[in-house]
Amino acid sequence: MKKLLAAALFALAAFSLSAQTASIAANEKVEKVATISAIANTKGTKIYVVGDSTFSPFDDPYYYPRFGIGTKLQGYLNEKKVEVINLAMSGRSSKSFLTEPNYKALVNSIKKGDYLVIGFGHNDEKTEEARYTNPNGSKETAGSFKNSLYVNYVKLALDKKATPILCTPIVRRAPGKAYEGNYVHVTTGTSEFAGGDYPKAIRELAAECKVPLVDNTAYTKSLYESLGDDKTVKFHAWLGHKPGSVDNTHLNTYGASVLAYNVVQEVAKQNKDFSKLVKKDIKAPGEDVLVPNPSYVVPVYTEFSPADKSTTFVTTAPWYGTVFGDMGGAEKIGDADQYEIAEKGKTVMMHSGSTDGKKSAGKIASGSDGLAFYFQQIPADKNFTLKATATVKNATKNNQVSFGLMVRDDVYIDKYDNQVKSDYVAAGVLGLAKGEDAFSSTFQRDGGSLKQTKVQNEKFPSAGTKVALEITKNGNTYTVKYGKDSAEYTADLTEVDSKWVYAGLYTVRSAYIEYSDISLQIK
Repeated sequence: MKKLLAAALFALAAFSLSAQTASIAANEKVEKVATISAIANTKGTKIYVVGDSTFSPFDDPYYYPRFGIGTKLQGYLNEKKVEVINLAMSGRSSKSFLTEPNYKALVNSIKKGDYLVIGFGHNDEKTEEARYTNPNGSKETAGSFKNSLYVNYVKLALDKKATPILCTPIVRRAPGKAYEGNYVHVTTGTSEFAGGDYPKAIRELAAECKVPLVDNTAYTKSLYESLGDDKTVKFHAWLGHKPGSVDNTHLNTYGASVLAYNVVQEVAKQNKDFSKLVKKDIKAPGEDVLVPNPSYVVPVYTEFSPADKSTTFVTTAPWYGTVFGDMGGAEKIGDADQYEIAEKGKTVMMHSGSTDGKKSAGKIASGSDGLAFYFQQIPADKNFTLKATATVKNATKNNQVSFGLMVRDDVYIDKYDNQVKSDYVAAGVLGLAKGEDAFSSTFQRDGGSLKQTKVQNEKFPSAGTKVALEITKNGNTYTVKYGKDSAEYTADLTEVDSKWVYAGLYTVRSAYIEYSDISLQIK
């Protein structure tokens, strides 16, 4: 009877783990994620997996849904000898994961003879107090990435006489760019958060502790550089049915299978006992495993009509206000502490996230956008010049924070949709966490991909900064100006909405801005 009860409990735990979901966007914004508070105490070897979204399970509506590496490990292992328990959670760092029930379940369950696959790094480099760990320092240095990995994971496993397996993070796909810097997790840092080489810290820790290492960074860097942009797109999730919707961070079922195969192969080379758990004659996965999500529905766009204007943000026609895209949940749209679009005399006050920067809402990231937008609807065949002056009240140093002017292909009225990734041009900041003189002042989303221009003449937009903004449309050529910086983009913004373009002011994530001297001259 006890054996039957234990088996039932284990089956329930396994079911809960496989059903664990994380409905979050490509930038790894943390939302509601199912957690595991207990794991049945059954006999047999287990491989526990901890880490971020690159290892975690998902339940996506995407064309090619996201899959973490941890979801594919069991397929290469003998299920009669070992059970994979995937505790990885999207959006977590080695630091923030410690507060989760999943970590407590790990501590209470891992035992002698088990294995612990450790896959952090993507979020430890986030310049946020709750997630950031310093890539510099030794395993004894409090607050360092090494210390976090060693004390909370490696030492935990060793003390329980289990085997820790350290994995460096996969690269971020870098279409049209070299695999260096942030793409390979070597950060420049800010005045508050030091930068450094996260994969190097993991490699050094593995050597110091004499534990298995899987260098996913080196593996994916070499693989992606050899394949090129056109072929690496097949490894990653697609939010929509076109390649331009690719998520450059998260893997799809094929990519996760390839990486899981590599993890199993690499660990088997380094650990004889682990090699006995691997299925005989396993083969590298083929591209045939990549099939579209049968539940995916091609979205149908309905053009904006003034009759459908926002009831949350009251504006004076022909100007309209809206919040749409991936802002972290529909409940944020009507929250005055999170979003403001208010006409005050000849100025417009806008903020995304709280005015003090402690709460965030929306983003501009490789995988999706979420923004507050004060705009006009303009016939697509008309030329125009849009101008405004932005006075910064607060702008948090974060790579997904942005504000400025934007001209885009489509608009949605107060709609949460984490698949919005439409084309636009922008005169605005992006990448503020990259450094005082390294952020972008103009950028474009083209075919779903972000294209950025580095600042040459502007200083970091701290509180009190005033900057003149301008976008001029001449056919499909857009001249975009941010202060003294200027760039020219070619953009056909008629793929989604063939009749109109939408031009206006925006804020994203944690930006509080006063816009003045606003003018739109249609030619």
